[in-house]
Amino acid sequence: MKNIIIPVDFSIYSEYALKVAAKLAKNHGASLTLIHMLELPSGYSNHDSSYTKTLVFMIKFAEKKMEEFLQKSYMEGLEITVIIKHFTLFSEIGEIAEQNNSSLIVMGSHGKDYHSDSYLGSNTEKVVKNSKIPVIIIKQELDVVEFKNTVYVSDFKSESIDAYKKAKTFFDLINVQPKLLFVNIPGGGFVSTKEMRQRFRTFLMEAEGNLDNLDNFANYDDYNIVDGVNNFVEENDISLISVATHGRSNISKFFNNSASIDLANKTILPVLTVLI
Repeated sequence: MKNIIIPVDFSIYSEYALKVAAKLAKNHGASLTLIHMLELPSGYSNHDSSYTKTLVFMIKFAEKKMEEFLQKSYMEGLEITVIIKHFTLFSEIGEIAEQNNSSLIVMGSHGKDYHSDSYLGSNTEKVVKNSKIPVIIIKQELDVVEFKNTVYVSDFKSESIDAYKKAKTFFDLINVQPKLLFVNIPGGGFVSTKEMRQRFRTFLMEAEGNLDNLDNFANYDDYNIVDGVNNFVEENDISLISVATHGRSNISKFFNNSASIDLANKTILPVLTVLI
């Protein structure tokens, strides 16, 4: 792991993400790049006579806030780069990550639980749907950052292999072997046990060239994907959910209706997303 990107808005959720990223960086010898996106007040344009003064003021203010934000004991000894951007969209953070040769984006978000009306932040969703780099969404402070009990959720079709390989690169870096979960649902998404066993085998042979991880597959029945994942997670003491997302396309019928975003919304656990 070479570099970890952390988008920062100075909220408590950004701090949760920063703490996780710092722990991962120390464990795996990575550097950190913190990105803050400036938002100029509405009505300004680069033709406005006061635009430059306002921009300079906001940059200086953001630099001061960032300096204060980084005054954490867990940041000691880390290589840190700060990027303050304007006119850059959150959907472009994945591109910035690629330009910086980053292995991972760690992003804080308030998410949504079953007792709340608050949803995953729109900026987080933009990053998830556009980043070719894996994204971990953090929604609470984590005392332990190990992710030893991990589940990877997919339909395990051929078009999902590239996403699995991206996730596997991360799993190998942190030295974990995830459970490989397919949620079998009624209706058009139902797959028989025999068909699923064959799909598991075909997927592993195409993705890894062997069947060494066949025993790590789990076929779980439920009424919908989100409930199936959450029930499996609860029963197996999972600490990290990882899921493939189709982003802006509809390649995978398994994740139509943005099931990956629903998963990220409806669990308090960290969620790793990888783009199909």
